[in-house]
Amino acid sequence: MTIDGQSTLDYDDALSIQELEDGYLIGVHIMDVAHHVKKGDPIDLEALSRGSSIYMPDHRISMLPPLLAESVCSLRAGEKRPAISTFIKVSPFGKILSYDICASIICVRHQRTYYDVNMAADDDPEIMNLRHIAEKFRDFRLDQGAVQITLPDVNVWIDENGGVNLSRLNRESPARLLVSEFMIMANWMMACFLRDNEMPAIFRSQPEPKERLYKRDQGTLFQNWMQRRRLNRFVLHTAAERHSGLGLDAYVTATSPIRKYFDLITQRQIRAVLGLEDPYTAEDINGLMLQLEQPMAAVSRAQHHRHQYWMLRYLESQVGQQTGAIVLQRRRNGYQVLLTDYMVECDLTVAAGRSLKPEEVIEVTIQNVNARKGLLSVFTV
Repeated sequence: MTIDGQSTLDYDDALSIQELEDGYLIGVHIMDVAHHVKKGDPIDLEALSRGSSIYMPDHRISMLPPLLAESVCSLRAGEKRPAISTFIKVSPFGKILSYDICASIICVRHQRTYYDVNMAADDDPEIMNLRHIAEKFRDFRLDQGAVQITLPDVNVWIDENGGVNLSRLNRESPARLLVSEFMIMANWMMACFLRDNEMPAIFRSQPEPKERLYKRDQGTLFQNWMQRRRLNRFVLHTAAERHSGLGLDAYVTATSPIRKYFDLITQRQIRAVLGLEDPYTAEDINGLMLQLEQPMAAVSRAQHHRHQYWMLRYLESQVGQQTGAIVLQRRRNGYQVLLTDYMVECDLTVAAGRSLKPEEVIEVTIQNVNARKGLLSVFTV
């Protein structure tokens, strides 16, 4: 089965579960994009220049041509596709016993949405077992020191009439937790596979956070928001090192080769271990990482600025409305607050003589918004 959002058109990952006498066999299947997109061909060079697909509220720019991304390079139901499959054997209690990575041919039976899976989370035996194993894997990562940051995701989208809408996504819903943990698990397994086969790749690591504000997953909304600020940036290497944020000893990203060139590079290195193509050298990979710095920075800026613009466009219609906020910190001329309905930071000036404390929950009124100028001001009485 694939599990994606309702508007998804390119399906790059699928899950399977098989019950065994002594546990379960989980399959995480990633579309083998490298089977179709060869190193150095015109499509590959264009994908490298883009670095990633860009997702914005009003527009999407694909890394690969839609004719590929949404067709032969997509795990569409009822159609056979080449894949790189990670099979993980787990005990009935969710403990990982072994894993194997191989080239495969798969055929997706069910194209499910997050909504479908959430509705079946307490009734469908397969979903229930997948959820149980995903939760056990998260517990394992937390035991290894993972930094669990749990924040709602406020999504801005434009309807067919041009109206600006918001939807609040719960990343801890059964479906999203399940998909997230199995993708992390597969990326970890693929990193171990590459490391153990002495194959260079784009390994991700992360130093310990500057400070830990709470234990395991017990933080408040304020603590989760501030903990994110205290994380160190991830680092890219050609050899495996510990990723403290995930609590894992090795990590790559290889589960989105339709959308991210980093993942396509890693997939090619896995294919090389499997004897399907010639590998990149460590020098090649260092060169590719250097080439991708500028396009990836541009992708990040574009997504951030377009989200900010359309969020402010929405807030222009909310001028005069009250909304909840959490005080983050004191500033020279006031305070920095988080508008919790929108997960947006802004400055707040208060009347002389009034004092606020970090983590204090208050009501503010949206005073002035200008999306084109990037302005947002609020006040409180």
